[in-house]
Amino acid sequence: MKKNKLIIKKYSFYLIAFSMFFLIFVAFTNINVDPEKIYPNNLKIFKSNFDLEKNIKKLYSTKGLLIYKEKQWNERYFYKILLRNYKDPECLIFGASSVVTISAVQNPRALSKNCNSILNLGLPGGTFEDYFALSNDIFPKDISEKKIFLSIQPFTLNFNRDHRWIFNSKGYYEFLEKIQNDQIKFNSQNKAKSEIITKSIKNLFSFDYFKRSIQILLYSNQEENLKIVKNLQAIDQSKYNIMFFDGSRKKDSYPKKNKKDVDLNNINFKIIKNRWYNNEVLDLLSKYKKYFGDNNKIIFLLTPYHPDVWKLNSEPINEAMIKVETKIHEFSKNNKIDIIGSYNPKNLGCKADEFIDAMHPSNYCLSKLEESYFNYSEQNN
Repeated sequence: MKKNKLIIKKYSFYLIAFSMFFLIFVAFTNINVDPEKIYPNNLKIFKSNFDLEKNIKKLYSTKGLLIYKEKQWNERYFYKILLRNYKDPECLIFGASSVVTISAVQNPRALSKNCNSILNLGLPGGTFEDYFALSNDIFPKDISEKKIFLSIQPFTLNFNRDHRWIFNSKGYYEFLEKIQNDQIKFNSQNKAKSEIITKSIKNLFSFDYFKRSIQILLYSNQEENLKIVKNLQAIDQSKYNIMFFDGSRKKDSYPKKNKKDVDLNNINFKIIKNRWYNNEVLDLLSKYKKYFGDNNKIIFLLTPYHPDVWKLNSEPINEAMIKVETKIHEFSKNNKIDIIGSYNPKNLGCKADEFIDAMHPSNYCLSKLEESYFNYSEQNN
C-alpha cells in the first residue's frame, strides 16, 4: 500500500512538473512569436527579421499581389502602414469582413460608379473603433474631394463589439480628442486598458494562440510562405491567401452555394438582443462627419445578408437588421450622409448563389450595391 502511494506521489510530481514546464513553454512561445503582435518587444528574446513595411512598400510600388500561407503580422498594423504608403485613392473604405473584397482592380467591380481607385481598409471583426483608430492617421488638411465609406453592420453602432480594435486603442483615443469628445475618452479608456491587460494574460496561456504561433514558426523559414507576385496565373490559388495592393482580399467570386451549404449557426455573432445601437456612437459618427466632411464626402455602406437569414424571424439578427437599417436612414437624413446598399438582398437584386456564406456577399452581389443609393446629402431637411 505504501509502495503504491509512493508511486502515485512520484507520478503526480512528474505530471505537475511536466504541466508547469509545458505552460512555461506555451507562454514563452506565445510571447516571442506573438501572432497578433500585442506584447512589447522588450519582453521578447527572439525578434523576427520580417520587415512588414518593406514588403508593403514593394506591394504598392509594383501594384502586385501579396500571397501568403500564414500571416506574420497584426492586420490592424498592416493597414496602418498601407494607409501611410497608399497615395491619393479616390475612395477609402472602412469596414468588417463583408467589404474586404471590394476593389477597383477585381472583377466584378463594386462601387464602380463612385470610385476609380480604392484603398480598402476592411478588417476581420472591424468595428467603429477600428475606423476611428485608422482615421487618426488621416488629416483633413491633407485630403480633399475623397469619398470615405463607413460600413455599418448590424453590430457597428455599439461600443466594444469586438476586442481586436484594442491593438490600435492609442489611435482611437487620440482621434476622439481630435473630434472633441473627451467625455467618452474618460469613460472608456480605463476599460480599454483593463481589456488590453486581460487579453495579454489570456493569450499568454491560450492554446489557440499557441497553435497559431506554431503555424507561423513552421512557415516562417519557408520562402513560399510569403511572396509578392504580378499576376495570379503563376500560382496555385487554393494554397494561398491573396491580397491586392489596394488592400482588398480575393475570395470566391461566384461560389454557387445552394441552400444546404449555408451555415446559419453563428448568425447572431456580436448581436446583443435589445442593444441594437448606442446613441453615443451615433453622436461620434456625427462628429466624424463634421471633422472630414467639409471637403470630403462621408457615405454609409450597408452590405446584405443571405436570403435565408431573413427567414429567421425569431432570431435577434433579424430584428437587428431591421432596426439598425431604419435608424441609420433616420440618422443619415438628419446629418446629410448618403447611404449605399441594404441588409436585404431583395433591395439589390442579389440571389442566394451570390453569397460566400450567410454574412458575406460575393463580388457578384457587391457589384449591385449601387442599385440602392439614398442621396441624403443633397436633400433639404
